[in-house]
This record gives sequence, structure tokens and C-alpha cells, in this order.
Amino acid sequence: MLEIIALTLNEAIEIEKLGGTQIELISGFAEGGLTPSYGLIEKVIKNVAFPVNVMLRPHSRSFHYSQYDLDVMQEDAKIMDEIGVKNAVLGILDEDGLPDLKALEYVLRDTNLTITFHRAFDESSNLNESLEILKSFNRVKTILTSGGKGKAIDNLGALRRIIENRGSIEILLGSGVSVDNMDILYNKLGIFNFHVGTAVRGNFYNNKIYEEELLETVKKYKEINVISPI
Repeated sequence: MLEIIALTLNEAIEIEKLGGTQIELISGFAEGGLTPSYGLIEKVIKNVAFPVNVMLRPHSRSFHYSQYDLDVMQEDAKIMDEIGVKNAVLGILDEDGLPDLKALEYVLRDTNLTITFHRAFDESSNLNESLEILKSFNRVKTILTSGGKGKAIDNLGALRRIIENRGSIEILLGSGVSVDNMDILYNKLGIFNFHVGTAVRGNFYNNKIYEEELLETVKKYKEINVISPI
């Protein structure tokens, strides 16, 4: 998969047109991604055919949320489900810094949403233990990870261990992924699931998507996809 971050309806349409396979729809790029507006979510879902993964994150202060935060997230999840969202992007950690399944169940209650557990995973206190916890929760279909803090290309050993022990969960490589290292990541790790953000925006979150960079990224992804035996 080639997931590209989108912040607007125009970007979502452009990503689909130019060959991305799915998007992560967010607001607040500078804060690592926050819940986008309901209007944006609905318009994107109605105007693109490929998968739309929607960020569910009320603020960027921490991944350990108050009950008030969880109530807001639960309401957002219900509305997303009603609008037609299939997969939400979220992560919640408990006081010990591990995935909080009780909180996840609370937020997702009364919805059919599956989830991509985002890079809260990389902030967890123990990656191996966190992976085992997430494997026990059948709503988790994907983990977006760089293998810990920092960039994916710098955490190849940790990523290899995660991939080897992932079970049925898809691993989506994120943080610093670009045309300069996608083939290295594939050759070292054997998967070609890439999450791309600033690498198609001139390496700055506040820029619009640069068509040339997006096309180069799609081209590189397709080259890797063709040679992959997976």
C-alpha cells in the first residue's frame, strides 16, 4: 500500500488521480495529525473511491487521554461511522505507556470501525509488549510505525522484529519515508507498505502537495511493487 497524507478534498482527489492507493485524512499536520472536520470527511468519502483512513485524535498533548477526551473521541467515532468511514487512525496509551484496550473499546463502542494504531505505538514503553496487546484486539488491522522514536530508516532492527511477530496485522512504515529510501526499506524488511507525508510537500508540512514529488513517489512504489514476490 502507498498511503499519502491528505488535508483537503483537492489533495485527496489528486492523490487518487496520480496513483496513491489510500490516504490518511487529517487536520493539524504540524501537530502530528488531528481529527478533521465532518464536512471534509464526508466530501472526501463521496468524491474518491480508494480507502480513506481518518485521524481520530482530539489534541496533541499526549496519547493518554482524560475521560472528557474519550467522550469526545467516542462521539467523533460514531459520527465517522455514520458518515461512512471504515477505518480510523488512532492510538491510546494507558498510564504505563501501553496500548489501552479498555479505552479503545470505549471509543469504538457502537461503531463498526476498524483501526490503524498510529505512532502512539512508537511512544509506548515497550514495543514488543505493545504489539502483543494490539494483536489481541481484532479491530486493529494496521500499525503505523517507524520502529520506535525517530525515522523508519534508522530503526531497521526493531522494525524487522515487529514484522516477524506481527501476526495478521499489517505493518505500515512511516516517518521519513521517501523515494530516497523506499527501496532500501523494502530490501531490508521485505514489505512495501509506505506512509508518506512531507516527502511529497518539499519536506515541509505546511506546503501543498507537489505533483512532481507525488508522481516520483508513486513511480518508485510501483517499481518496488512489480519486483516484489509478496
